[in-house]
Amino acid sequence: MVITMRYILLLLVLLAGLVQAAVYKTVTESGEVIYSDTPTTGAVRMRLPELPTYTPPPLPKLTASPAKQPVKNLYKSMTITEPEAEATVRSNQGVVQISVELDPPLMTRLGHRVQFYLDDERHGSPVEKMAISFSNIDRGTHNISAYVIDKDDNPVVSASAVTFHLQRESINSPNNPNNPNNKPKPTPLPSVKPKPTPAS
Repeated sequence: MVITMRYILLLLVLLAGLVQAAVYKTVTESGEVIYSDTPTTGAVRMRLPELPTYTPPPLPKLTASPAKQPVKNLYKSMTITEPEAEATVRSNQGVVQISVELDPPLMTRLGHRVQFYLDDERHGSPVEKMAISFSNIDRGTHNISAYVIDKDDNPVVSASAVTFHLQRESINSPNNPNNPNNKPKPTPLPSVKPKPTPAS
């Protein structure tokens, strides 16, 4: 392979990848300089500068990070004990008593509170007690559930939903004291007959 002066720079770049390759220089009668990796008559072997070397710094030692410990479940169980599943509750005022059993007891020191749900929607504000009552609940079938939440409103443990049936008299029932038709009618005032005027 013969390379002319026009490609001298390209040759030097390529030679950087050849660690011990020999390069020969030949000058023709017309004065043209030829570089080649094959020796020819009258060729002079070139002394190339030592190729620069690069030694990368040692990689830092990787130490295995300790595995993240799973978050410990602070509670063993949470159960709705009242009303019982599929229970029928009778209340003309729509009052339902709700009780929850938690093992271990509610950790209020950690900011834990109980949030109750009625028909999958929050009912009231979080409380620090295990029994409350809902009032003015419409008659029909409902489900209730509860969660323990932390101070950041994140759920910690939950109780499975319980379905119950509420029976209450219609407001139009004759026996319902709230029926407007059952309100006592005002007693009419007694009529006073005018006294006869004495004849003069």
